[in-house]
Amino acid sequence: MSPAKRVQLLAAISVSVALSCVAWLQADELSWVFAFEEPTATQEPAFFETILDYKAPSGVAHAVSASLFEGRFDLHWFEGTRESHEDVVIKRAQFELDAGQSWVPGPVDTFLSRHDMAKLSQPHQAIWSLGNTIQLRPGSTSQLTTIVSVGGWAAAAIAKVDIEQNTIKKVRKLRLSPMFNRSHLVRNEVVEYEDGTLAIPAYFELGNSFGVFVRLDDAYQVHDKSRMSEGRVAIQPDVVVTGPQSAVALMRNFDKTSNQLVATWTEDGGQSWSPVEFLDLPNPNAPVAAVLTHRNGILMAYNDDPHHGHTLSLGLSKDEGRTWTAIAQLENGEGNVRYPEIRQLQNGQYMLAYSVGSKTGIRAHVFNEAWIEEQYGR
Repeated sequence: MSPAKRVQLLAAISVSVALSCVAWLQADELSWVFAFEEPTATQEPAFFETILDYKAPSGVAHAVSASLFEGRFDLHWFEGTRESHEDVVIKRAQFELDAGQSWVPGPVDTFLSRHDMAKLSQPHQAIWSLGNTIQLRPGSTSQLTTIVSVGGWAAAAIAKVDIEQNTIKKVRKLRLSPMFNRSHLVRNEVVEYEDGTLAIPAYFELGNSFGVFVRLDDAYQVHDKSRMSEGRVAIQPDVVVTGPQSAVALMRNFDKTSNQLVATWTEDGGQSWSPVEFLDLPNPNAPVAAVLTHRNGILMAYNDDPHHGHTLSLGLSKDEGRTWTAIAQLENGEGNVRYPEIRQLQNGQYMLAYSVGSKTGIRAHVFNEAWIEEQYGR
């Protein structure tokens, strides 16, 4: 190696080390305290109401998620001929309260298309199909969307889609992987911190699939990333914050040799996660959804058959997700019932949505804390 090239190499190494040191120092500046608030209490009598029973005209309607706003909420899902097909779009139904305080959906419309997103991607890239989509943060119209530019889900990426007044303004792929930023997907809602930054419970799905906790800085750049299921094939973590620095992540068991739900816990705000554990609950390779309730319980929607996805039940845990009591079975019919989404709305009620008919439709319900406790006490 010539002296000139040796100097260039040493300079490059010095710059790399310096940048690593800067990143390390900046990481210490982030708060690792969750934006924890006690769930809202309601005083109304127990009730349970179905507010949406949608059937796709053809093909699939799947992977529903909720976006929460002041006085309303939206549901999004992907719809098309089949998963990762070129005609897949993100559909939307908007819900508002009527004069009788019932949630009423507006017409189902197209929210995002791959063509519009590809035109505004920075840097420009082709987008073949779309997948799971979640709200960037409560109150925001922007989304985190799974995009496929080549191959299938295992080669997907996560894009931040900035939206203003129903118009896409910018699409930027998050830098999560050295392999062309591919093989990461998103499924469940973000985690907020007291300093205003976010973390994404994402997952890697190429070869050794695992959950990933991705911390973003205030510019939505990736600042820290840690595995959540070391040694286990578990994906699609749903993180329930239970205190200022405590949380549990409930994960889909992607390992075909066992059929139990997987969980991991953090006590330091997500900087580290405990070794994963198998819970005494069935999991037929299916994602779950959970939310903290007012009475310090965790409510979870899950498929309760170890081998099939045709049933959907609600379970309640009073010990931060370690043990569970089944309180209600909502579905037990033909076709798979998959991908639940459960959120507490601003009025204190709970919204549960999921795919029905083996991914051909979307069903949604609202209920309250009194109904949960009524089921638990039976």
